[in-house]
Amino acid sequence: MDKYAMERARGCMTAAGMFFQQGAEDISQTIELGLRTTDEPETIYETCIKRSTANKSVLAMASLIIYFLVRDGVKVKKACMSAWKVADKFKDPIIQSISSALTAAEKPKSRGKLVAGFLTSNDLKDKLSLAIYLNVAIVEDSFHARMVELTKQPDNETRIMGAAFAGAVYGLKEVNAESKLKKA
Repeated sequence: MDKYAMERARGCMTAAGMFFQQGAEDISQTIELGLRTTDEPETIYETCIKRSTANKSVLAMASLIIYFLVRDGVKVKKACMSAWKVADKFKDPIIQSISSALTAAEKPKSRGKLVAGFLTSNDLKDKLSLAIYLNVAIVEDSFHARMVELTKQPDNETRIMGAAFAGAVYGLKEVNAESKLKKA
């Protein structure tokens, strides 16, 4: 873990908090688990899978993506690939959601159909895919650009997960700068 991991962890929590509302407790616990960077990724995955919620795999993947973003300081695509490897060890079909998100971000021919599916679905797997897609596909490399896109999303879960991923990439300094822009 590098010296900026704490900055990324605080950015993750603060950014997610910008969209937090009652009823999103599972996602806040997901973020908390992802910030346990002293644990092994497999342990975090197993902790999520033992939960009593219906969306165990989605929460596990979101936790692992946050884990790798904070611990390793990588971009979202690389964190997704690392999370994919962990989930694949457990033969979890959630890896299809990551595959769909990365395909939508990288292949224009597939993008329209996949993104339309993410937007119209009420399944949390598709909300995770959309949060990943928004963080990978946006060309402008800034926290502000990601937040602008996330505020357009209708689902609170997508906004929280997407903001948590972006906050973990850009850190607390960028998140605070964005919140100052909103106050102005």
